Amino acid sequence: MAPARRRRSLHFVPGGNEKMIAKALTLPADGLILDLEDAVTPDLKAATRPIVTRWLTELDFGGRERWVRMNPIATGLGVADLEATIAGRPDGYVVPKPRHAGDVREIAHTLDRLEHRHAIANGTTRLVLIATETPEGLLNIREVAAATPRIVAVSWGIEDLSAAMGLPRVRDADGRYLDIPRHARTMCAIVAAVAGVEALDTVYTDIADLAGLRRECDDAVAMGFSGKISIHPSQIAVINEAFTPAKAVVDEARELVAAFEEHRRRGVYAFRFKGQMVDAPHLTRALKIIARAS
Repeated sequence: MAPARRRRSLHFVPGGNEKMIAKALTLPADGLILDLEDAVTPDLKAATRPIVTRWLTELDFGGRERWVRMNPIATGLGVADLEATIAGRPDGYVVPKPRHAGDVREIAHTLDRLEHRHAIANGTTRLVLIATETPEGLLNIREVAAATPRIVAVSWGIEDLSAAMGLPRVRDADGRYLDIPRHARTMCAIVAAVAGVEALDTVYTDIADLAGLRRECDDAVAMGFSGKISIHPSQIAVINEAFTPAKAVVDEARELVAAFEEHRRRGVYAFRFKGQMVDAPHLTRALKIIARAS
């Protein structure tokens, strides 16, 4: 499905850090992820939930999407995160470490109950899954990505996966992903396409290396990803530029769509366009480019 809103850049903000949320509200990110998981120590999670709910309720996000990264459902903390923050009516929740479709369905069923309690239209609270953070999740990624209609995007992660598998490194000497992370990334892109949702690329942890970030974004665009998650303010402009199609590319896509409409009226669906033969897959690609630019 075409995304209702652009999600080129979703930016992590540590839950409870008032200075960082103030800064984040000045950044050009398409969405902010208020983090209750890795950025909050176990002893502060309960105290941080009401702070995040207050942010959702009182702060002006300026049109940015408002996401909350909950704790994994398997920890026993995830349901409490949902119960404590749903009153802030976030656009949705970022789901870490789903092991199988049952984890995602449990979250969806909890949201059914909470939306009813808080008079929120059923199904409007959406989910972004970080679907490869456990070996089990990676094996089950196709079923996980199709577990509920609430899912609007699938992302992937390698830090937790590499820790779980005891991987000594995830990149080669030139900075390219090794086999296991490359497989996780590839599967994320494929299952998102199968499920009809967006694919969001994982974080780039070397925050000083903006050239490397740009190369990784370009690779992600070539793989069909529509956006990337950021962890530092300096990364957002690079990400937004990489995932925004160039004007010339968009103009050509619109020209191609118009040519398809003209030929369709004559009963023709394969024709010569700027020296190349085009048919239905070219139309599909052009429509996706236009959707990414809107």
